[in-house]
Amino acid sequence: MLIAIDSSQDICTLALGRDTKIAAEYHFAHKMNLLRRLLPNIDAMLADTGVEKEALEGVVVSLGPGSFTGLRIGVTIAKSLAFVLGKPIVGIGTLDAMAHGVMADEDQLVCPMIFARADEAYWSLFESGKRVTDYAVSPVAEVMDALQKRSGRVRFVGSGARRNWKAISARMGDQAMLSPSWNDFARGAALLDLGSRRISAGDVDDAMTLSPLYVRKPTPVVRLESGQL
Repeated sequence: MLIAIDSSQDICTLALGRDTKIAAEYHFAHKMNLLRRLLPNIDAMLADTGVEKEALEGVVVSLGPGSFTGLRIGVTIAKSLAFVLGKPIVGIGTLDAMAHGVMADEDQLVCPMIFARADEAYWSLFESGKRVTDYAVSPVAEVMDALQKRSGRVRFVGSGARRNWKAISARMGDQAMLSPSWNDFARGAALLDLGSRRISAGDVDDAMTLSPLYVRKPTPVVRLESGQL
């Protein structure tokens, strides 16, 4: 029985499951009070399913990219849970989970995009279920430039694609498709599936050293390094 946590975006995802079978999947909008709400929601999910913390056999956590604060909170709680229980932990890229959670035709590329700020998104590109580009944060126009170098249709998914869909569809036309809004965030089922595969293969992370995937440095770090703080 694994628990999965994704706190990288405005909607937080929690899930319990074994292999590909879901026991519970919770989603809630936290509106900047994630720290106060995450642990009570984990306790509520465990209570609703009758699962004791001690019965958990592993922890899966979304590493980002996404909200710097949200990722720090979610990853820290996941690491603490794994360390206290003495159970394995695996970190999964948020973009990987988003791509894994959508159905795509064999000839389609999948491009998950997470809103970063105005006209900018975190993104990567997946083909046949495998990531074929590095994680990046770019202006939307640069994402389109990169995609024009590839042939075939592209299925977009995520808040970054939805917020910029007018510009994307104007540029790519029928070559672009947008997944439904319920795929804008990582689904618990996708996290559990990816995480269980890694745990079964013995490919686990260190609960002490696992860290969020920011892609770019948080603003406070940039200011500190530049002498602004």
